Amino acid sequence: MAKVTLMTQAQYAEHRGVSRVAVHKAIKDERISTIDGKIDPAVADIQWAANSRARAPSSPAAAALSGARPDTASRPAASAPDPGDPGYGGMFESPDDYGVSRARREAAEAELAELKLAEQRGNLIQLKAVEAVWSNSCASMREHLLQIRARLAPLLANEADVFKVEQLLEAEHNAALQLLAGSTPPAGKATEAAAP
Repeated sequence: MAKVTLMTQAQYAEHRGVSRVAVHKAIKDERISTIDGKIDPAVADIQWAANSRARAPSSPAAAALSGARPDTASRPAASAPDPGDPGYGGMFESPDDYGVSRARREAAEAELAELKLAEQRGNLIQLKAVEAVWSNSCASMREHLLQIRARLAPLLANEADVFKVEQLLEAEHNAALQLLAGSTPPAGKATEAAAP
């Protein structure tokens, strides 16, 4: 049976290339285990790789200056998960993939925040609200146009003056068009709040 060499937290931190605080936090969070307060480096390296999330670089310039991926520059190559390893299973992302995913998520969150801000300022309204107003306006105009025949038939039946007929028809059509012209899209939240 091979002899296991145990390390103190300080020794393991030096072996790992991280601070003692990071090792202490990993033990406290149960990401690595101890044996009577000491650490088996082989087991801890596997646990560290499996239970620690890769960090994205603080900036692209910082990653370029270091010349290496963050989180892998200070750790031994053997401790990084190997995609060819049967136990890998594709569940770990490389720091580059994590950085890309994080950047995409943050860009989407920023875009969503900009849209919400524009809506609150009254510069943007939701498509469904516009569709509802437009649909109601069109329905009102349709009803008005369908009722023109019933309203004007008795008036026009005995009217001999063509000018008078044209005026009646024009007034009814203008009233129908005013239904469309008078419809306004819903205001944004900020505009609604400011309204008396």
